[in-house]
Amino acid sequence: MMEYFYKLLEQYSIDGEHAIISEGKGGANNTTRYIESMGHKYVIRVYETHKDIERVLVEHAILEKLNTCNKPLSFSVPQLIQAIDGQTALQFPDGSGRIAAMSKYLEGVNPNFNDPTSVFSFGQTTGLLMNTLNSIEINRPYVYKPYYEIEHTHPKCPPAYIAEWCSHPTMPFQDLSLQLQWIAEAISYFQHQVSWLRQLPHQIIHGDLNASNVLMDTNRSINAVLDFEFATNDLRVMEIAVCLSELMVEEENESAKWDKLNTYMNGLKTNIQLHQREIKALPILVQLRRLDVFIHFLGRYQEGVDEADVLRRQIVNAAAKRDWLKTGGPKLIALANKLNQ
Repeated sequence: MMEYFYKLLEQYSIDGEHAIISEGKGGANNTTRYIESMGHKYVIRVYETHKDIERVLVEHAILEKLNTCNKPLSFSVPQLIQAIDGQTALQFPDGSGRIAAMSKYLEGVNPNFNDPTSVFSFGQTTGLLMNTLNSIEINRPYVYKPYYEIEHTHPKCPPAYIAEWCSHPTMPFQDLSLQLQWIAEAISYFQHQVSWLRQLPHQIIHGDLNASNVLMDTNRSINAVLDFEFATNDLRVMEIAVCLSELMVEEENESAKWDKLNTYMNGLKTNIQLHQREIKALPILVQLRRLDVFIHFLGRYQEGVDEADVLRRQIVNAAAKRDWLKTGGPKLIALANKLNQ
């Protein structure tokens, strides 16, 4: 496969003959390679879950706006490298139809959010990014639908199919029938909440802020935000709900979890305040994020992208806090109200 990356470099004004290509840490949705050439570092990203260039160009339009906006940012975002023909999204030269893009390498490491400094900085960064994204417009139609349009989460997984699959799981998942029953009920309940959620403020959001999509420096401050693949026009508060959901999943200790959420929200309030209706929506949107991730991985499993064990982990994560709306939800609303004063 490495020869195709060298072939891709021929389409850029980069000395590919003397370039060093090494494997990078890819995510569930892409393959990454690092490039070193003539004292410069770059990152090549190959999209693995779709071949839709319009999705990529929406991401690139947002990145261009962020890199040229007048508002100062305390963090970097990927700066795309144009090919010789001026394009930023190219066909990967292996005949697969996959799309590749190159950007400048950004220094930093992924945080584990086990210390208050990085968590507070994550909150600050979320608020600043939200404010900046709210100030930009792009001239391309958004491809991804808002989170609350759960029927569009994955083309192979409409709600009726999910309900049937959860009611009659196949052999690798039959021991998780209770969790799947709860997931089906939670999705049905959520669909009855959409009408009032649609009325909340909308803007461009990143949509997937988590430890794998940010970098921190040696002072444990967030210094880069990566992977705007899923950026779209959505509920403003959904950006925060995604972050809270991710912080909760990664922390098993209940006391430490709420300390972490409090620290994040303290960082967030340095740059943004929420409307009362947005605070009310936070608990169900945190749960929506977990349901959305499950649907995404159910679709990947049906397409043969992932093995059963990957989906099993997502089922367990999605159903880990089945009483969240009754117990954790009111506590989260109280915390957000306190910090919003």
